[in-house]
Amino acid sequence: MILAVAWFGGSFFLGSETFRHLISRSVNRSLQTEGILGPISTSGGALYSTDYTGKGRPKTHLASIQAKELSARPNWSRLFSGVCDFNDVLIKNLDLVIGTPAPDAPNGQQPEHHSLGIKLPSFIHPRVDVNRVSVKEVNVHWSAGEKPAEITGLQVAAVHRGDKQWDLSANGGTLNASGWPALQIDEAAGSYQSPAITINQAKLMVPAGGSIAVNGSVKFEGNRPYKFHGDLAGLSLSEFPPTKWRLQGLASGSLDFTGDLAEANSGQIVGTVHLDKAKLDWSLLFGKVRSLVKQLGLNDWQLDSVDVQINRQGQHFEFSNLSIKYQDLLRVDGNGTIDGDQIKANLAIGLSSTLLGWLPGVQQKVFTEQRDGLSWAQMQVSGPLNDPKEDLSKRISDALNQGMSNQFKNQAKSLLDLLGR
Repeated sequence: MILAVAWFGGSFFLGSETFRHLISRSVNRSLQTEGILGPISTSGGALYSTDYTGKGRPKTHLASIQAKELSARPNWSRLFSGVCDFNDVLIKNLDLVIGTPAPDAPNGQQPEHHSLGIKLPSFIHPRVDVNRVSVKEVNVHWSAGEKPAEITGLQVAAVHRGDKQWDLSANGGTLNASGWPALQIDEAAGSYQSPAITINQAKLMVPAGGSIAVNGSVKFEGNRPYKFHGDLAGLSLSEFPPTKWRLQGLASGSLDFTGDLAEANSGQIVGTVHLDKAKLDWSLLFGKVRSLVKQLGLNDWQLDSVDVQINRQGQHFEFSNLSIKYQDLLRVDGNGTIDGDQIKANLAIGLSSTLLGWLPGVQQKVFTEQRDGLSWAQMQVSGPLNDPKEDLSKRISDALNQGMSNQFKNQAKSLLDLLGR
C-alpha cells in the first residue's frame, strides 16, 4: 500500500504545475534563460514535455529559444533528493534567435504563474544535471547587416564535460548568409565553454562543387565577436555574384573572417584566392570592341591561372596583386575597389605580338610598353559592376581605324605604283 501510494502520489506530483515550474526554474538557471516548460507527463519511466519557450537573460545574447517535443529518462533515485539527473535529453526541434533579448514587461504586467498541486517548502529547488542532449533539428537565426542569416536543419549532439563545458558535434543542415550561395554542412565538431563556442573543424559543401574547411570561435558577450578561418578547395564559382560576368572556375586559397555579430557591416574578410580553369565574359569589360573579343575567341579561353588578394570590410571590397595568365598570349595585372555596386580599378593588360599582329596600328599606338615578352597598356575601369566603363576599348578602336586606313592607303599606293610601271 505504501508503494502504491508513493507511485500514484509521485505520478500526480510529476504531472503537477508545481513540478513543472520547479523544473522550469532549474532549466532557466542552467541555461541562463527565462522560460517555461509545457505540460509534463510520464510514460514508461520517462518524462515528456510538449515544449520549452523562453528568452535569454540580459547579456546572454539569446533573443529567443523554443524547443519542441522534449523527452528524458531521469535517475529516479536522485530525483527526490533535489537532483534531476538526466542521462540523455532528446529534443525534436530547437529554434534559436541570436540577438538582444526583448525587455521584460512593465511592473504590474508580468504574467502570473499559478502553482497547482502539492505546495513544497521554498527551500526545495531541484538542480538539473544533464549528461547528453540530442537534437534532431536545430535552426539558428541571426542578423548579418541588413539581411538575416541562418542555419537550418542541423542535427546536433552535446555531451556535458564540466561546469558550463560541452563537447559538440553536428551534421547536415544548410548555412544561408548574404553574398554566399547556400552551403551544406557536411560535418562539424567543437565545444562550448561559457561564453564562447569553438569550432575545431567543420566542412561546408557547395552544391555546385567544392568545399570549405572552417575553424574558429564566436563569443556570446559584448558585441559577440567572431573569428573564423576557411580553406577553400575546388570551390565552383558559378553561383557566386556577380553572375552577369559569367565567371567560371575552381577556387582554392584561404580566408580569415572577423567581426561582431552585433555590429552591422563590421565583418571583414581577408585572404588569398587562386582560380583554376577560369573563364569570364570579356565582352562585358571591353564593351566597345565586342566584335573583336568574339573574333579573337577570348570568352572561350580557359585561363591558366588567376591569383588575387582580397580584403572586404562591410560593403567595401578591395582586391590587389591581381594576376591573370593565359599561356604566353595574355596577362592582366592590377588592383581596385568595389563599393556597393560600383567598381574602380587600375589594370595593366599585356598582349603578345602574335595577337597584336591581328590588330594593325594597336601595338604602335596603345600597347607601347615592353616587358616580360609582352606589350602592355594601362586601363582604367569604373562604374556599375554589371556595366563598367573603361578607357582602353576606344584607344584600341581609334588605333585600329587609323591603322587600317594607313594600311589601305599603303596597299592602294603599292597598287598604283604597280599599275604605273
